[in-house]
Amino acid sequence: MISVQESSDAASARSYFDTMQGNLAPVQTIEGLANLGLPAYETTDGVVVFVKDNMTLQVDARKLTDKVGPHGVTRTAFSYQVATAILGCWTAH
Repeated sequence: MISVQESSDAASARSYFDTMQGNLAPVQTIEGLANLGLPAYETTDGVVVFVKDNMTLQVDARKLTDKVGPHGVTRTAFSYQVATAILGCWTAH
Protein backbone atom coordinates (compact mmCIF):
# COMPACT_ATOMS: atom_id res chain seq x y z
CA MET A 1 0.00 0.00 0.00
CA ILE A 2 1.24 3.46 -0.87
CA SER A 3 -0.41 6.47 0.72
CA VAL A 4 0.24 10.19 0.88
CA GLN A 5 -1.31 12.39 3.54
CA GLU A 6 -1.39 16.01 2.42
CA SER A 7 -1.50 18.39 5.37
CA SER A 8 -2.25 22.11 5.42
CA ASP A 9 1.40 23.01 6.16
CA ALA A 10 4.78 21.51 7.04
CA ALA A 11 4.16 21.71 10.81
CA SER A 12 0.89 19.78 10.47
CA ALA A 13 2.63 17.19 8.29
CA ARG A 14 5.33 16.74 10.93
CA SER A 15 2.66 16.30 13.60
CA TYR A 16 0.93 13.63 11.49
CA PHE A 17 4.30 11.94 10.85
CA ASP A 18 5.05 11.91 14.59
CA THR A 19 1.60 10.50 15.42
CA MET A 20 2.06 7.71 12.86
CA GLN A 21 5.42 6.94 14.42
CA GLY A 22 3.75 6.35 17.78
CA ASN A 23 1.08 4.16 16.15
CA LEU A 24 3.65 2.04 14.31
CA ALA A 25 6.10 1.71 17.22
CA PRO A 26 8.63 0.30 17.48
CA VAL A 27 10.33 2.11 14.62
CA GLN A 28 13.91 2.85 13.68
CA THR A 29 14.94 6.26 12.40
CA ILE A 30 16.41 6.23 8.90
CA GLU A 31 19.60 8.28 9.09
CA GLY A 32 22.46 9.54 6.98
CA LEU A 33 22.26 9.55 3.21
CA ALA A 34 19.53 6.93 3.33
CA ASN A 35 16.98 9.46 4.61
CA LEU A 36 17.55 11.79 1.62
CA GLY A 37 17.80 14.69 4.07
CA LEU A 38 14.21 14.14 5.21
CA PRO A 39 12.70 12.92 8.46
CA ALA A 40 12.06 9.20 7.99
CA TYR A 41 11.59 5.95 9.88
CA GLU A 42 10.93 2.29 9.21
CA THR A 43 9.54 -0.76 10.95
CA THR A 44 11.10 -4.20 10.86
CA ASP A 45 7.95 -5.68 9.31
CA GLY A 46 7.75 -3.60 6.13
CA VAL A 47 6.65 0.01 6.65
CA VAL A 48 8.66 3.08 5.60
CA VAL A 49 7.50 6.66 6.24
CA PHE A 50 8.99 9.95 5.00
CA VAL A 51 7.77 13.51 5.48
CA LYS A 52 8.53 16.19 2.90
CA ASP A 53 7.08 19.70 2.92
CA ASN A 54 3.39 19.29 3.79
CA MET A 55 3.13 15.63 2.73
CA THR A 56 3.71 12.34 4.52
CA LEU A 57 4.51 9.30 2.37
CA GLN A 58 3.90 5.82 3.72
CA VAL A 59 4.84 2.62 1.90
CA ASP A 60 3.49 -0.47 3.65
CA ALA A 61 4.55 -3.90 2.36
CA ARG A 62 3.35 -5.90 5.37
CA LYS A 63 0.88 -7.90 3.26
CA LEU A 64 3.64 -9.17 0.96
CA THR A 65 5.71 -12.30 1.54
CA ASP A 66 8.73 -12.06 3.86
CA LYS A 67 11.06 -11.88 0.85
CA VAL A 68 10.03 -9.86 -2.20
CA GLY A 69 11.04 -10.21 -5.83
CA PRO A 70 13.67 -12.28 -7.59
CA HIS A 71 16.43 -11.01 -5.29
CA GLY A 72 14.51 -11.81 -2.12
CA VAL A 73 14.70 -8.38 -0.48
CA THR A 74 12.95 -7.84 2.84
CA ARG A 75 9.59 -6.11 2.92
CA THR A 76 11.21 -3.11 4.61
CA ALA A 77 13.92 -2.88 1.95
CA PHE A 78 11.26 -3.12 -0.76
CA SER A 79 9.21 -0.34 0.88
CA TYR A 80 12.34 1.81 1.10
CA GLN A 81 13.10 1.26 -2.60
CA VAL A 82 9.56 2.24 -3.59
CA ALA A 83 9.56 5.30 -1.30
CA THR A 84 12.88 6.61 -2.57
CA ALA A 85 11.78 6.14 -6.19
CA ILE A 86 8.67 8.20 -5.46
CA LEU A 87 10.62 10.88 -3.58
CA GLY A 88 13.09 11.12 -6.44
CA CYS A 89 10.23 12.26 -8.68
CA TRP A 90 8.43 14.41 -6.10
CA THR A 91 8.49 18.09 -6.91
CA ALA A 92 7.19 21.05 -4.94
CA HIS A 93 3.79 22.34 -5.95
